[in-house]
Amino acid sequence: MQNQAPQLPHEWPPELPLEEQSQTEAFWLEACRHEMSTRQMLSAKIRTLLEGLERPSISPLESWLLWRRFEWAGQVIIAKASQHVSPPDTVPLSEVLEWALIQTWETDGCIGMWRHAERGGVPHAENPDGLSPLP
Repeated sequence: MQNQAPQLPHEWPPELPLEEQSQTEAFWLEACRHEMSTRQMLSAKIRTLLEGLERPSISPLESWLLWRRFEWAGQVIIAKASQHVSPPDTVPLSEVLEWALIQTWETDGCIGMWRHAERGGVPHAENPDGLSPLP
């Protein structure tokens, strides 16, 4: 993730409302709408990045959504570490990242983003810094 971050677009996505509105339900519902419509395409681009064979083009919107996945993956990994669960040494890092950035996102992370939208972009009361383990 650290290797990819500097090479991602840093412009604000024109598809999203202004950043100043990011603490509103309308902002997050719009973000969720874009996430739903681009989920499979972004997952495919992440797989391409993990394979390391080529660097797909990533739009500002995809970059913004990828950062949400990075945040999600961090929370999932913190939760597993707090439960003393880790992958066997034989599992390649690319498989762990595919699990954290794609598989868990497509089953639970996207739902978490929707719930975040319903809270108007306010962090969950039990995880205000985003670093507490997920239930």
